[in-house]
Amino acid sequence: MNPPMKLWNRHYTRREIESYVGDMRQIADVQLATLEDGMQRGTRIAQVRTGSGLDFTVLLDRAMDIGTATYNGIPLAWQSGTGAANPSRYEPDGTGWLRTFHGGLLALCGISQAGSPVPNLDPVYGEPLGLHGRIGAVPAHDVRVERVWQTAPDGEEIWQMRLSGCVDEVSLFGHRLRLERTLEFTPGTPRFTIRDSVRNMGGQPAPLMVLYHCNFGWPLVGPESTLSSPASQIVPRDEAARAGLATWSAITAPVAGYAEQVFFHQVAANSGEQTVSISNPRLGITAALTFDTATLPYLTQWKQLGFADYTIGLEPGNCIPEGRVRAREHGRLQMLSPGETVTFRLAFAVG
Repeated sequence: MNPPMKLWNRHYTRREIESYVGDMRQIADVQLATLEDGMQRGTRIAQVRTGSGLDFTVLLDRAMDIGTATYNGIPLAWQSGTGAANPSRYEPDGTGWLRTFHGGLLALCGISQAGSPVPNLDPVYGEPLGLHGRIGAVPAHDVRVERVWQTAPDGEEIWQMRLSGCVDEVSLFGHRLRLERTLEFTPGTPRFTIRDSVRNMGGQPAPLMVLYHCNFGWPLVGPESTLSSPASQIVPRDEAARAGLATWSAITAPVAGYAEQVFFHQVAANSGEQTVSISNPRLGITAALTFDTATLPYLTQWKQLGFADYTIGLEPGNCIPEGRVRAREHGRLQMLSPGETVTFRLAFAVG
């Protein structure tokens, strides 16, 4: 029976690994740092090396979202040009969110508002609702790095690494929501998981809108790339998307002035884990996003092939990006009871 730890095409026991290295961080690591230049100045980050060729940056001061990501040096994530701007630069009104939207492998939208801004106040709660909510501009606290050996059922030991923290969306006289995020990976495996638990710490029901805005970019995304979805039906958001419905999965070269197209992928709720992926045969790599339909029943595709704005967004969620008011009007707004916790799970893999 092979030991479960696999590094560079060979299996090793814990003692074998320990005989080769004096510090396990030689193989894989999570290193905390702070950015010091331009709009990013003061933003705390965690640099993650998985020891598999998959490396990425966690933006600790931006809800522990994912910024840059590479596989064997190949960029996977689209970058908008704003950089991982410090939360102090966040503009909450209207579409001001776009001025600090870094793109990145993951930009969480929510957690009480996701989608279109509302010109007036929310008629129920009397608060302004900007584009995609505030959570992505909230710094994490109680950040913790864990490097642990766990015993598998067969008695062998597996090395696990975790990065965790809490992100609060709290307002005096308003909602009191806490996001507890844990990222976990096994060194040597080009995959990591995210587990998000959202708890209503307040005394009144609170709206819950969670949208995982995952942004893939060039060279993974290119004219030779293919997109695979578990959807049984693809529904266009508007006229621009309807015009491109027949070619929803086709990717062209960048087009100046491209009008974004948004598609809703209908995936059966409670159908277990489902995977959407982008493959580039020229590069020989596939990036896959797996999500649990029990709590993330919606999948939105953002197709933006503009000049410099060149990305495919794949967005599992408990909602579509229509905004809180419209979701309530259509009977789709999920409410979180006082003391209730909902857990969301998704995983990124590349190979």
